Amino acid sequence: MRVAIVHDYLFQFGGGEKVVEKWLKMYPQADLWTSFFVQEKFTSSPEITTAFQQNRLKTTWLQKLFGTRQKGLISKPPFLGKYFKHFFWLYPLVMSFVKIKNYDLVIISSTYCAKYVKLENCSKVIHYCNSPTRFLHGLVTETDHKTITPIFRIFLPLIKFVLKSLDLRAVRYLNQKGVFWISNSQNIQNLVSEVYKTKSVVFYPPVEISKFLQLPKNINTQEPYYYYFGRISFHKRIDLAILACLELGRKLVITGSSAYQAEMDKLKKIVIDYEKLHPQLQGLIIFTGRSSDQERNELLAGCRAFLFPGKEDFGIAPIEALASGTPVIAYKAGGALEYIKQNQNGIFFEEQTVASMKQAILDFENKNNWNEEVIRDSAKPFNEDYFEEKFKSIVANL
Repeated sequence: MRVAIVHDYLFQFGGGEKVVEKWLKMYPQADLWTSFFVQEKFTSSPEITTAFQQNRLKTTWLQKLFGTRQKGLISKPPFLGKYFKHFFWLYPLVMSFVKIKNYDLVIISSTYCAKYVKLENCSKVIHYCNSPTRFLHGLVTETDHKTITPIFRIFLPLIKFVLKSLDLRAVRYLNQKGVFWISNSQNIQNLVSEVYKTKSVVFYPPVEISKFLQLPKNINTQEPYYYYFGRISFHKRIDLAILACLELGRKLVITGSSAYQAEMDKLKKIVIDYEKLHPQLQGLIIFTGRSSDQERNELLAGCRAFLFPGKEDFGIAPIEALASGTPVIAYKAGGALEYIKQNQNGIFFEEQTVASMKQAILDFENKNNWNEEVIRDSAKPFNEDYFEEKFKSIVANL
């Protein structure tokens, strides 16, 4: 079976990219189409790296600007790597010229531009929607327009008006082609219905929970700390976790990197400014940067709780935390509503404010009878074996 996987772009290894990785495991000869690819961000993904090395990873001419370039056997860094967000308006136009033809199965994974590709002589097509395009439909966006120059921001309303029209036209094209829609959560299913007027089935992304289920939970009682790991992006509201822990005098360890350095710099500046006013609190917030799986697992095993202050479409990191027996303190919105059970495997806070999150941390600390087995069991319905079995069943029945 000839299989094509289409993904928006590959410049950071997050939840959506882990789903792509799983499809490559299921269909190891599949072609992977994307707008551009940054090789050094995927050294921990043998499946995506192999697709690149075997020339099964197909990119557009944007690769020359924002992706890793090859000169003989030598990889060269992106030419305009720091400015890829400034050209967000260009991706849909480029992807609309990509023609996917003569495949038995096409899997489109998108939050933005992958849905723009053209289809020709493809037997079965599935659109796995991680989210409607956020910034075009009034949803939270990962694109921080504040990083764009003030002059360019003047034209944003017009650009977004045009892009929204194109986005809805791409959806109509997929529906006219009879594409089967899957949403990655009930939260996204509701948004797909509301924004795109399209029906979809809910199919949670795969989580490799087996290795987390085996982690021994051994909380560091000598120097207790809270933990966050994952992509660093402003919409994840890590600033709330930082300020809540600083004001409560609690230690917080943050593992992860950002595709845009300015986002990381903003978070570090919050800590620096607070420590200047309160020098006695120095050392409470620790940024580890990108860490190995072993380092992350050790930190996860020793932490009191995983902090999840953002509104996510779904959220894979909290599921991994639960599988390790770690409770989650989460904002009561988005995907977290589908797996966090109040006082069973975590604590919700109602408002996305520092005060609300501080109260949730105090409520967590006042509850002493957390059941590790119950917490781990709550993650089991999201295992990747179930994903593979159900996904192949959907394909067979199309």
